[in-house]
Amino acid sequence: MAIRKLLCVLVTCALLAPQVKGATAPLGGFIPFAGIGLTDEFKNASTDLSGTFFLADPETSIVGNPLSGGGSPYYDIALLDTGAATHILTSQADGPNGFDIHGNNFDGDNIQQIGGATGLINLEINNPLAIYAGGLKNFTANGATLTKNPSANLRGQSSVATLSAPTEWKLPNILGLPMAAQHSITIKNSEPQIFELGGRTVRTPEVEFDDLGIGGGSITRRAPLKIRPGSSFIAGPLYIQNLDILGGNFNFHENPLSPTIIENGGLFIDVDMARGTKSLQDKELLFDTGADLTVVSEITAARLGFDPILDTPDFVLEVEGSGGVSAGIPGFYLDELNIDTVGGTFTMQRVPIAVLDVTNPNDPGNIIDGILGMHLFTGRDLVIDANPSIGQGGTGPSLYISDPVVENHTWTSTVSQAIFQTPTNWTANGVPNQMWVAELRNTAIPTQFVNLTGNSIVNQLVVAGGQNSTLRLQLNGTQKLTTFGETRIENGGIVSLNDSGTRLDAQFVNIEGGTLRGNGSVFVGTGPITGVVRNLSGRIEPGNGIGALEIVGDYSNLVNGTLAIQLGGTTPGQFDLLEVDRFAFLSGTLEVSLVNFTPAVGNMFTFLTTGEGVSGAFDNLVLPAGFQWGVDYLSDSVVLKVLGLGTSGDFDSDGDVDGHDFLLWQRNPSVGDLADWQSNYGVGAVLSSATVVPEPTGIVSILVAAALLVIKRRPL
Repeated sequence: MAIRKLLCVLVTCALLAPQVKGATAPLGGFIPFAGIGLTDEFKNASTDLSGTFFLADPETSIVGNPLSGGGSPYYDIALLDTGAATHILTSQADGPNGFDIHGNNFDGDNIQQIGGATGLINLEINNPLAIYAGGLKNFTANGATLTKNPSANLRGQSSVATLSAPTEWKLPNILGLPMAAQHSITIKNSEPQIFELGGRTVRTPEVEFDDLGIGGGSITRRAPLKIRPGSSFIAGPLYIQNLDILGGNFNFHENPLSPTIIENGGLFIDVDMARGTKSLQDKELLFDTGADLTVVSEITAARLGFDPILDTPDFVLEVEGSGGVSAGIPGFYLDELNIDTVGGTFTMQRVPIAVLDVTNPNDPGNIIDGILGMHLFTGRDLVIDANPSIGQGGTGPSLYISDPVVENHTWTSTVSQAIFQTPTNWTANGVPNQMWVAELRNTAIPTQFVNLTGNSIVNQLVVAGGQNSTLRLQLNGTQKLTTFGETRIENGGIVSLNDSGTRLDAQFVNIEGGTLRGNGSVFVGTGPITGVVRNLSGRIEPGNGIGALEIVGDYSNLVNGTLAIQLGGTTPGQFDLLEVDRFAFLSGTLEVSLVNFTPAVGNMFTFLTTGEGVSGAFDNLVLPAGFQWGVDYLSDSVVLKVLGLGTSGDFDSDGDVDGHDFLLWQRNPSVGDLADWQSNYGVGAVLSSATVVPEPTGIVSILVAAALLVIKRRPL
């Protein structure tokens, strides 16, 4: 069985020249999905007299017999990823309940090793077949089943060798660069698709495929794309045929030596970046629809005045890969990022970026300057037209960028109790919908409560108060609030999930000075890609009083974030619980308070549980006085323990009275009496080193694997 190595990056009408300047980029962008199907259409050396059977043929409609393991054609969703060198099927899609690659005799004998930002993984190379794709408005979801609407037409490629991933691959199916080499692609945030598939919310812009060379239609703003190398795009996608002549196999299409790729191919775009007094002009970044955040190499960051090794980052990231998460990726904010365009400018300010060296797919063995992420294009339509320029004149390969297609609406109600869906409470005098960027902000009265009357969907949501005011958005019963993109909770904003059946469902949640509390569930992500609840600088308070809050996704408590836990007894249900479906990344502050309860030495409280692991530890502990506390960081949970009785003046309850206690008193004199600290300073210094440090086995090891660049912020 041959093993080869493939380097690829796996990382979501204007008539006048528009101007885009001064807009800020969010902490994450959209992730585009399409529906895919396979058929048995391919060429071989016997039927293809031209001798180019290994070249992919573009198809404008479905040709051949559908592949499936049952009687009906099988369809699935796939991430549209122009940064991926080829098409990849998950083990589920490959298997007997999917396309049944083995049962239909399309599995090959050779192995392809692929590499991304976080490692390598081996995948199987399939025999050539045909792959077709279309936007998800052409499909109907029922449970875990995706069905193509009868009238829908799909476009694709025949004579294509795909890859099949092993079971440890945690990413979705991938529709890679070869598709963009033979079809133009329109990503329509003006037509957001939101639906349930397999118990997960899929949220994606509509995706359309058309002929190369169609241009941007009514979109005038155009950024020239650089297709690298141009000769490979002109030649088209191809696989390396089987050359096992000595072994007696003259069926050259069987057991190909590589999947179908654009040889050393990639789409690049010129970008200008500035940070302080440093700036870079015309840097070529890889245009990657599979990356939701922009990435720059370490040397590019250094040239912008940020040393990723010596300097303190603005934030630290997690990079998600097929086998797990790679931690400790530094990030910082650019003051400005400009994309070179004609037909209107495109400039973003305060742009978050990650620092990570990624192999150049156009020049393997070297590092690219960076990757352009989809967060820059939130709320906009894009057209990707990689039509090669071969001397015929006209427009070359281009990315077309529309003006914002979403609607910005602001809350106007000034009464203490108001309804979210009441039209007169908004500047638009309408009911919030999936095209709304809804800014729910109270600056008029000290306290305002906003209630839902039923389920609601918006595009993006901001919940905030004012300098001396709060706004509390409440969900009750079984109400569900869905956002297509970000939910952001700012200073003075509170999102309260009052009952266990309530659900906040977003691509990601950022808590920036506000509070998330309650007994319900927070679902984050899109389809098979998991999202994150990031507590950047606010509070998470499980329960209304004592209770349990569930996060279906990842949880990241950053350096300025606080997790507040109440203890009212020793049995489950008598103390707060934060349940995390996947990983918990910990830093910041743990704040614990007692509710009509006096703990005893030996009591233990498992207040945080995870499905896949705990990484990091809280930097600051604010614990009830009068006790010595210990915090154990286990592989899948965090446990608070009462180790003994405390000492007066030990305000942080870590078993000693030292300078940390004085600093805590300075910040919050209500924690205790300064005279107690003065009397007992230095007591317990030897014991403290063994009480509140993580156990060595408690810090989870995260595997490094081939990466899809879906970036998750984590604590410093």
